[in-house]
Amino acid sequence: MDKILGLRVKYIEEMLVAEAQGFEPEGTHETWGPTLHQGVQTWIGLELQTLQTPYSECFRILQLLKIKPYQHIIDLGAAYGRMGIVIGGLYIKNSFTGYEYVKSRVDEGNRLYRELGFSRCQLLQQDLFAQNFELPMADVYFIYDYGQVEHIDHTLRQIEKIAYKRPVKVVVRGKFTKQIISDFHPWLELKYEGKHEEFFSIYTAYIV
Repeated sequence: MDKILGLRVKYIEEMLVAEAQGFEPEGTHETWGPTLHQGVQTWIGLELQTLQTPYSECFRILQLLKIKPYQHIIDLGAAYGRMGIVIGGLYIKNSFTGYEYVKSRVDEGNRLYRELGFSRCQLLQQDLFAQNFELPMADVYFIYDYGQVEHIDHTLRQIEKIAYKRPVKVVVRGKFTKQIISDFHPWLELKYEGKHEEFFSIYTAYIV
């Protein structure tokens, strides 16, 4: 699908790896991201289909969420914004914002959104752990293991504050985030038939 749509993921990721190797020739995907990006884990060199959520899985998630028109979805650690492509193509009354640390990924995803005419979808370059970043309100938050454990915990605590004001759903893809929720965030309740999907889990919360 990336090739059909003209999303230049392989080219950009190869350029990022080459840049990282210039600083750390013997590094790996565990070390290249922090080397390039001031200690932030951006998963440079990770296998491409691991870096991004499959299109089919994005669609499955949106089906299970039973998205209503005009609801807003935020993706935290969005890479190239595949979720936005699915929303822009199939859920045209919904809006999508993806936050991603790596500028070249953000630029490429936004380029494709513009070409496809997805005016309700956008990617923003953002360090989610920055002290001056306040997470906007949304109906759904999608979280992958985007950084270090303390980064993910920080984001979940921001979502918790929002859950005191309105119902939210949190879609989690990644073992670290699920473990953090299990250990430190009992306010999130698993809601999809009492079980996890194979690769993701859907939580819902409204703290009263």
